[in-house]
Amino acid sequence: MSKKVNLEKLIREMESQFQEWTYYLHLESGSVVMIANDILFKAEDEEPIEELEEWEQTEYAVAQDILEHPTSYLELPDKEEFNEYRMMESFCYSLEDEHTRQRLLTAIQGQGAFRRFKDQLGAVGKRDEWFSFRKEGYRDFALEWCEENNVEYE
Repeated sequence: MSKKVNLEKLIREMESQFQEWTYYLHLESGSVVMIANDILFKAEDEEPIEELEEWEQTEYAVAQDILEHPTSYLELPDKEEFNEYRMMESFCYSLEDEHTRQRLLTAIQGQGAFRRFKDQLGAVGKRDEWFSFRKEGYRDFALEWCEENNVEYE
């Protein structure tokens, strides 16, 4: 039986993912587990557990459980699927002030877009608005993901 997932916790996990890790929702407990990709590969290759560090052995056991019971886990979408760049662009277009909108749209062009965007947010006094907009974007994304995957939430 699946347990309802805490939507706010799920959103935090989606926001804070690290690149070299894979995140799964354990459907029976409603909790998110994260596994280092190298440990997941070792479990797939069935490497001997004795050759691993103690902390790796615990993670390896979880990785084995994921591989042995794939219907008990659901892989979370990664940051690439959320597309934060598109979210920044949407935020820019949502602004009524033409000068501010153009300033931020210019900031998100090319290499270093994320850094320039954050710098310009402070300069134009839109940092709080951006974080509210971003939070709502993640919430909408998480709700849509839950609905697409038949995950109940609270």
